[in-house]
Amino acid sequence: MSTIDNVRRATRRGLAWREHRSLVVLCTMGLFAFILLVLSVFGEQGIFRIRQLDRDRVLLQEKVKSIENDNAALARQLRNMKEGRASYELAAREKLGLVKPGEVVYDFRSDPLAAGR
Repeated sequence: MSTIDNVRRATRRGLAWREHRSLVVLCTMGLFAFILLVLSVFGEQGIFRIRQLDRDRVLLQEKVKSIENDNAALARQLRNMKEGRASYELAAREKLGLVKPGEVVYDFRSDPLAAGR
């Protein structure tokens, strides 16, 4: 028999495992690489999920800044209200001569009647 006949018979019967081993290993590695690629793009920690989480992080940071600004404005408003009450009370005492109940006022001016004019 010639070599060509041997090749034809081998093709009809199929190749032996030893001859297919490199092809099987190559297909297995390709399948494994494909699975890794799919998981790295579409998986729970894939590229799309990371981009979505990054967008969510930016939105949350903007919300936090907005809330912090609102909080600071409310703190200023509260401080102004507290200080405003004290400043109103001080102005009323000085300009109008008002006194709280139970307080005693001492006037050390030389002529108390002249001070009112």
